[in-house]
Amino acid sequence: MCGRFTFTEIAKIVGRFGIVLQDGSRITPRFNISPSQEIPVVIEGKNGRELRWMEWGFRPDWFKAQTNRPPPINARSESLLERPMFHDAVIRGRCLIPADGFFEWKTIPGERRKQPMYVRLADGELFGFAGLYTDRPGTGGAGLVGSCAIITTGPNELMAAIHHRMPAILERADEALWLSHRERDAARLLSCLRPYPAAQMEAFPVSHLVSYANNDQPELILPLEEPGKG
Repeated sequence: MCGRFTFTEIAKIVGRFGIVLQDGSRITPRFNISPSQEIPVVIEGKNGRELRWMEWGFRPDWFKAQTNRPPPINARSESLLERPMFHDAVIRGRCLIPADGFFEWKTIPGERRKQPMYVRLADGELFGFAGLYTDRPGTGGAGLVGSCAIITTGPNELMAAIHHRMPAILERADEALWLSHRERDAARLLSCLRPYPAAQMEAFPVSHLVSYANNDQPELILPLEEPGKG
């Protein structure tokens, strides 16, 4: 599962993802992005890559909000084509979700509380989660409002010691294929969804303050000890 992530290197987004940024005033550093919040998402538009704002929580127009069933924030790569919720989006609604790190909670033997871990690329650079999105009718004249989910896959060697799942981070060579409207071959698309190489990642424990969604400050990603490499 991926339930929290960060997007702090905002100045690099244009060059890293090749987008034309019409209005960057809404983009601010985020140190604890949580479900249901609006996040920047990269899609392939008519004239190239575009940055769109979407709700994190996949909510197609037929989805009925229920108090005991929030919209899914993650989609398992192994069952995308079998689930009606995501099947169409695999073909028509693929996106990149910019990030520079994510949090996962690790079970510590003998401890009641799980330890939050911050996971990122070893070089600290931006990357793109593989995502799915859907447009849905908005309210109050807002037009189309997008919603999205982050795809997850099995863990690499680094993540296996922390959690049994990890978000699907796309390798840069696969990003164009994943976004392409012309690509409809499900097998080729699903082949992009694999564990990111552990040797290119690192993880370290951080403060329990990240467990509270209203906390959003740089201190949340400060290591409590030296990073562990993949």
